[in-house]
Amino acid sequence: MATTDSLPPAEWPDLPEPYTVDQLLDIIVTSTKLERTALTPDATLDSLNIASLDMVDILFAMEENFNVYIPMGDELSNVTYVADLVELLSVLIREGTSAPGSTS
Repeated sequence: MATTDSLPPAEWPDLPEPYTVDQLLDIIVTSTKLERTALTPDATLDSLNIASLDMVDILFAMEENFNVYIPMGDELSNVTYVADLVELLSVLIREGTSAPGSTS
């Protein structure tokens, strides 16, 4: 994920099949009412003015649609760019991270 010393990402990270970046972007558009064209890999969450309540909606929708658990810890605090959110999701899908106590 991005650090203050790194350049903004220029392209989208890959998501494991059958998932696509478009699915995540659709969630963000639905939750925030942002224009799809604003969602670029190098767009920061701050520059998009995503409200904290909208971010919670996005995270819940990610968990539901991608069948992952997103811990509210260091992983999430390192998300700066939209591409970082895609990368975090990719890692969680690959690790098979599900909610604590779930059977999936």
